[in-house]
Amino acid sequence: MKRRASPSLLGITVFGVAACTAPGLDHIGTHGDPADTSTTSATSGASEAAPPTTGEPGTSTTTGDDPGVTTIGSSATSEPASTTTDDPLAPPAIVEHELGPSPLQQAGPIDVAIGTVHADGVRMRIDDGASVELTVVGVDNFVGEIAVYTALDNGEHTATFVAWRDDLESEPLAIPFTVALPPPGSELFWEGDSAIGKGTVVALAVTPTHDLIELGTYYPQGQARCYLRRRDLGGAWGPGDLVELKPGLPCSAIDLTVDEDGALHVLADKIENGELRWWLGKIDAWAAEPANVGTGAVGDVARALATDNTRVAVCGTKPKAMHLDAAVWIFVPNAPGKSLSYDYMSNIDLPIRFTETPRDCGFLGDHLVLTGGMFGRHEGNADQTRHFLLDIDLAAETPSWLVAGKGPGSQSEAKALSIDAEGRIITGGHSCGDICEPQGELRLFSSQSEQLWQRTLDPSVSPPRAIAWHPAEYAVFASARNNAQDASIFLIQAWFPLGGAPAWTYEHQDGPAIHTATAIAIGPYGQIYAGGTTAGGYPALAFIAP
Repeated sequence: MKRRASPSLLGITVFGVAACTAPGLDHIGTHGDPADTSTTSATSGASEAAPPTTGEPGTSTTTGDDPGVTTIGSSATSEPASTTTDDPLAPPAIVEHELGPSPLQQAGPIDVAIGTVHADGVRMRIDDGASVELTVVGVDNFVGEIAVYTALDNGEHTATFVAWRDDLESEPLAIPFTVALPPPGSELFWEGDSAIGKGTVVALAVTPTHDLIELGTYYPQGQARCYLRRRDLGGAWGPGDLVELKPGLPCSAIDLTVDEDGALHVLADKIENGELRWWLGKIDAWAAEPANVGTGAVGDVARALATDNTRVAVCGTKPKAMHLDAAVWIFVPNAPGKSLSYDYMSNIDLPIRFTETPRDCGFLGDHLVLTGGMFGRHEGNADQTRHFLLDIDLAAETPSWLVAGKGPGSQSEAKALSIDAEGRIITGGHSCGDICEPQGELRLFSSQSEQLWQRTLDPSVSPPRAIAWHPAEYAVFASARNNAQDASIFLIQAWFPLGGAPAWTYEHQDGPAIHTATAIAIGPYGQIYAGGTTAGGYPALAFIAP
């Protein structure tokens, strides 16, 4: 699980002096509840930027060498009182610019470069949004970036630039640009074959150097083993990009994280000396021998992994008498790990014990939030499972519980969790009746763990297995659509919080067989990577247009 900055415009963020979000860009459109779509078209590459052409200020033209980059022309439509470099009282002016690619045809940046005279800075505004400062990179040279994360913002836009010095400003320079990304939910890449034999992708992560890391379980010679596979962001991998973890030991992959330095933390179950224990390893460089970070006791169960780039948390359960307690193991560099366990105490005045089973977790500042299912006698005489959030203040080591009541069924459970930069928590899971036939659902919570929204998914959609916030401010989850007996479709679906219909849906099926999406990761410009299992029981990987 990763936390990301949440831009005020759903898919366009402006970067200038610092990596900041341009506020107030909602004018491009609120996407509301768009129709559910599923396509399989591919993307095309973005054009490269051309060098700037120097001329007089005021006119935008397109260079003959590259129609995707707009630069200043040679005939001015207006001229400031003076633009001579030896006049200290002359007003600031923009004398050259470069913006591209346009049209932008894949999620990524539109680069901006502005040349000026007599200016201390340059402000950039997208459409009717707020202005941000560009970064100075030399005398009279300023640069910035317009990051586009989703095709939901396809269309024509305008970037307006104003050079300034003290209280003086130049004439505004308006440059149009076009966003033409592939339709959201369209397939950019698919791989599901027998290259490494049967198996499944359990977790995905994108490194700071833009490698996609895949953690999974596979079965060489029929024995369960854990593997890591490295790809570039085009999906390519070679012989040196596949490594086995804990070679020779029975192993089942659980979860994977990557920190801001590119170090991988890998969580897995292993059987060694006849004992089943969870194991946490750290890998600082590709194919390096993993360093042992921690190992669970026999009976401890690990189900999820989280990091805030300083601490790493393993989340799961510890046995206690006749039930299980929620448990976390916290690891920091150069210190022994710390184990914490928590047992929910009901307000009912009876000696009732509950079994808490966390399924996922994530850091929220100095807190760790866990979600899952709590089994016990919540009310009445029947034992039932209920969706819960456990918010742990790690400084005080104190818990705060939020346990769901009835609705829409008598039982519920969370399977996956993601937290955004505003502290909003979204969970994917299910609800059901006393006889549990799981119905997939999403729930949204505030940072104070107050439930804000609950949405039941289409009956054909299985409960989400993984979920992530996207920088375009929607949540995207991995699941499957059941369409026939012993057959299902690999499914990724995006939802805006409080929405009444999916923003888009991606589906893939290679014939009447079981297909399931179980893992999801978001790339540096909103690219969506999903993993799971395809026909024949082979690992599957899909790249999907945001």
